[in-house]
Amino acid sequence: MTTRDERQRITIRSVGNKGDVEDAWNWILDNVRTLDATGGIKPFPDYPFARGLVDALCKNRILIVAKSRQMMATWTVCAWMLFSAHCGEPGIYILLSKGARDTGELIERLRVMVTNLPEDLRDGIRVKAEEVVLPSQSRIIALPATEYAPRMHSPKGVFWDEMAFTTRSEGIWAAVKPAVDSGGSFVGVSTPNGTDNVFYMLYTDRSNGFGKLRLHWSQHPQRDEAWLTEARRGLSQARWRQEYEIDFDVLADRVYDEFEPELHILARPYRWNPAAGRTCRGIDFGYRHPYVVWVQVTPDGEMTVFDEWEGFDATIDEMAKAIREVDSRHGITEAEVTWSGCDPAGAAVSDSGLSAVDRLGQRGFKLVWRTSEVMTGVELVKSLLLDANGRVRLRFSPDLKRTLYHLRHYRWEQGQDRPAKDDVHDHAMDALRYLIVNLYAQKPVNWSGARVMGAKW
Repeated sequence: MTTRDERQRITIRSVGNKGDVEDAWNWILDNVRTLDATGGIKPFPDYPFARGLVDALCKNRILIVAKSRQMMATWTVCAWMLFSAHCGEPGIYILLSKGARDTGELIERLRVMVTNLPEDLRDGIRVKAEEVVLPSQSRIIALPATEYAPRMHSPKGVFWDEMAFTTRSEGIWAAVKPAVDSGGSFVGVSTPNGTDNVFYMLYTDRSNGFGKLRLHWSQHPQRDEAWLTEARRGLSQARWRQEYEIDFDVLADRVYDEFEPELHILARPYRWNPAAGRTCRGIDFGYRHPYVVWVQVTPDGEMTVFDEWEGFDATIDEMAKAIREVDSRHGITEAEVTWSGCDPAGAAVSDSGLSAVDRLGQRGFKLVWRTSEVMTGVELVKSLLLDANGRVRLRFSPDLKRTLYHLRHYRWEQGQDRPAKDDVHDHAMDALRYLIVNLYAQKPVNWSGARVMGAKW
């Protein structure tokens, strides 16, 4: 049995699957303090689930942790990183989080830990605004998670906090992965945030060989029925399932939370019928990520989105060709299309002297556009999905895989009353919104179309 003084002087050869679990856990228990919102500075708790997390950190070079809220995962990983930097081989350890405020909070947690270390361990450690520098020549650097942050360093360890809530996570993972492949350790921790992010992909992929850990609130020894009653108070069922039940299949911050597959997805693919009503398109030029949807509107206002096109780095010429191909598949001619409602920004003249609207107009497309607030269009779409009387007027053909995927994952910008511009789901939803806004306009503000007998449509 090692004494406390002996444990303080432990030096490990490496961090990751070669680290000694008992050494790491005992060092954390003996030396680390946390800051409790109500109890102030407290010793690190000897909870079995936290011990299990340290065990997994030591045994897995790459670890993905899905957790309930308030499971001390961030405190535990920060403590393990401090142990690794203090007792392991010198190197750079990186903490990634959503933004500057979140990375600042990670540094503050380390500041609490360092300030309350025993004097002989604390000596020579400097806590700065964005990093902790140790006498071992190790550094723990906190950075906002971007695609460029990991490229500036060759880290021995990376901790990515709230991984599922970081935008452009795929690009960030692509930047982190080379450091991991060269021998560094990695831990990604998060509560779920849907299925459209790298965290979900890594956690659910059984073939990648990464370590996986699930920290559920029921593992916490202080979570009883009284806690459960209070924790659930004021939370929707969706929010509770996402934040505490580790449910990836719900999104509590969906823009179109009225959408329900049973209500809004047709039982079988829709067959376009020229006699069934007006045919319109919605176009988001997107430039790098353009999107087009096709809708048929019955005389009584029932709408069905029946086809889609999603482009990637596509030109206007490629978009025009794709639209013609989709039209041809249904037997639609431009004469049978009432109009295409498009992004007002597409009317802006480019360096060539022609706008995107002009260029599509030259190819015979009838385009309308009008300027409106984003939320005006969002509210219109929401009311079509489900109005105050429980009526559904907007439905989707089941074969629209991309549009339905984007619809499910279109979400509010964190802390804001507007949808997030994530360059992933917003283009499809913008195309739908442009169509709806123009459909419900009393009179289109702008119109551009092919000329017939010297007059515009």
